[in-house]
Amino acid sequence: MYEQILAKRNKERIHSLQEIIQTKNTWFAQHIKLLTFTEVNLTALQKILYQIVRGLLKDQQQRHLQIVHSDQIQSVQDNVLTLLAEYDDVLRDAIPQPIYILIWQISSLERLTSRIEVVDDVLDVVEWYFCHQDNQVKILDEEDLDHEVMIDLYKEAVEDQDTDAQYQLGEYYNAKEGNCFQPEKSLKWFELAAAQGNADAQYVLGNFYFEGVGVEENYTQAFSLYEKAALQGHADAANNLADMYFNGEGVPQDFTLARKWFDFAASKNVAEAMFTLGIMYEQGLGVKKDTNAAFNAYKKSAETGYVDAQYRLGGIYLEGRLDQAKDINRGLFWYERAAEQFHIDAFYDLGFIWSKGLTGIRNIEKGIHWFKQAALQGDADAKLQLGHIYNKGVGVARNLKEAIKWYGLAADAGIEEAAKLVEELKEL
Repeated sequence: MYEQILAKRNKERIHSLQEIIQTKNTWFAQHIKLLTFTEVNLTALQKILYQIVRGLLKDQQQRHLQIVHSDQIQSVQDNVLTLLAEYDDVLRDAIPQPIYILIWQISSLERLTSRIEVVDDVLDVVEWYFCHQDNQVKILDEEDLDHEVMIDLYKEAVEDQDTDAQYQLGEYYNAKEGNCFQPEKSLKWFELAAAQGNADAQYVLGNFYFEGVGVEENYTQAFSLYEKAALQGHADAANNLADMYFNGEGVPQDFTLARKWFDFAASKNVAEAMFTLGIMYEQGLGVKKDTNAAFNAYKKSAETGYVDAQYRLGGIYLEGRLDQAKDINRGLFWYERAAEQFHIDAFYDLGFIWSKGLTGIRNIEKGIHWFKQAALQGDADAKLQLGHIYNKGVGVARNLKEAIKWYGLAADAGIEEAAKLVEELKEL
C-alpha cells in the first residue's frame, strides 16, 4: 500500500522537476523521465548522480577531472565513487549532510531490489541540486558523519530488504536532535519495515497514526499496527493496545481485553501498564475491586520509575488509603521522587505539606520553594498559596508587594479569589 503512495508521489515530483529543469539542463530533463519506468536499473540512477557530482565540482572550480573523465574502462558506479573519494573534502563543504549521505548510499549499491524507495532518494538529490543548492550548507567535520555505517544500513535495507536495517534507517531520520531529521523519510522506512512484519516499526508507526505525526490521525490504523506488534510480543505495543481497549479509542471499550494486554505488558516490566492495572483494581474496572492488588501494582510501577505511580503512591501513604497505614514520611519520599521528574502536582503538594507543617514541622522556606516550582510550571493554585503566605506573614515577614505579585499572577490564571484580594491589598 505505501509503495503505491510513494510511487504516485514520485511521479508527481518527477513531473514538477521536468518543468523546473527543462530550460536549465536538457540532459537532466531527458534522463529524469527514466525514473518513471517500471524497471529502473541502477546504472541509470548512478548516471544522474555522476552528472550532479561533476556539476558540483565544476562549481567549486575543480576542473581537473581526468581521473574519471577520460577513463572509459570504469563503470558509472566506479566513476561516482572515485569522485566522491577523491574530492571528499570539497564535497563535504558543498553538500548538506543528508544529501551527501544519500549520494554515497545510492552509489554504493550493487543491486536494486527496492526500486521505488531508491528513486525517491535520487529525487531528493536532484531536487536539492536544482531547487535548494543556494541554501547555506553546514560544514561537516569528520566526527559528525559515519557515512560508512549508513551505507551498510542502506545496502542491507535496499538490496536484502532487511527489516532491521529499514527500521534503523527510520530511527536515524526520526532523531530530532540529529542533523538528518526528515520525518517523511523516517515514515518511508518504518512503513517498509512494518509491512514486512518488523514489530518495532509497527509500534513506532502505530504511534505516528495515533498522534497524527507525519500522517493523518487514524486510530483504526494505529490499533491494527499495535495489535500486529503486540501479537509478536512487543511489550510497549501491548500496553498501547490495552490503552485503546481501556479508553475505547478506535475500538469499543473492553476492560477484559484491556486487562489481558496490560497483564502481558506488565509481565514485561512496562511501568505504565502496572500503573493502569492499579487503577483497574482500585476502581473495579473489568475486575473485582482489590485494594491489595491495586496497591501492589502502583508500588511496583513507582519502583520502576513511573512518575504518575510515584505521585499516586505518595498520596496513598499521606491519606492512608488502600488499607495502608498513614505514613507522612513515606508519602513525602514518593512525592519527592515524582518531583525529581518535574511532576507539577507533586511540587504543589510538597509546598502544601511543608507550609502547613503536616510532617509535624512547619518549614515555610521549603513550602515557598516547592510552591514556586509549581507556579513556574503554570500552577495557578500554587500562585494563590504564595500570595497567601506573603499576605499573612506566617513564618515569613509579611510582604505586600510579593503578595500582590503572586495574587496578580493567580488572577491572570483565572482565580477570582486572587483578583479580589489584589484589589483589597491595593487599597491598603
